[in-house]
Amino acid sequence: MTSSLERAASDHKGIAVVESLLLGLILLIPVVWMLGVLSELHRSALAATAAVRDAGSQIASAGDVIEVEERISSAVVEAFRAHDLDPSLIRVSWSGVPERGATVEIRVSYPVEVFQMPFLDASVGPAIRIEAIHQAPMQRYLSRD
Repeated sequence: MTSSLERAASDHKGIAVVESLLLGLILLIPVVWMLGVLSELHRSALAATAAVRDAGSQIASAGDVIEVEERISSAVVEAFRAHDLDPSLIRVSWSGVPERGATVEIRVSYPVEVFQMPFLDASVGPAIRIEAIHQAPMQRYLSRD
C-alpha cells in the first residue's frame, strides 16, 4: 500500500522540467530581442562613422559645392549599403565653405527601430537615432584636377 505522500509525488513527476522550460523560454525571448536591437545599433553606428569619415576623405579635394554634395551623398550611400542598411532613411547634412584650407563638417544620422520583430523585418514604434559627426579639412595644396 502506497502512502498518499508517495502518490502525490508520483503525480507531479516531470512538472519541474516543464516549468523550467517554460520559464526559460519566457526569459529567453527578451534577451534575444535585446541582442537584436543592440546588434542593429552597433551596425548602424559603424555604418554612420564609416560614412562620415569616407565622405570627409572624398571631399578633401572637391572643387565646388556641387561636387561636394555629390561626393558626400555617394560616399554615405555606399557606406550604408556596405553594412546592409537602407540608404533611404539616412539624413545627411554638411556645413562649411568648400575652399582650400577650410573645414567642412559632415553629419549623418540613421534611425534604429527599438520594437522590431526578429526574422520578420517588421518594425513599429520608437527609434533611436544614431548620429555621427566629422570635421574634414579641405586640402590646401592638393590639386583638384
